[in-house]
Amino acid sequence: MKEIFEQYGGAIITVIAVVALAAMITMVIGTDSSSPVYQAFQALISSLGGKIK
Repeated sequence: MKEIFEQYGGAIITVIAVVALAAMITMVIGTDSSSPVYQAFQALISSLGGKIK
């Protein structure tokens, strides 16, 4: 186990960091219409559409 971390420690840490970042982005942005980013974007488009008419 020590040899694995000595040889691949940097790569393992990088992979864990990338996976954690992807998970955080998915949690914030979401994958459906109930996500906070989707709701904010929808409200922005609706308000801009109301001002154009």
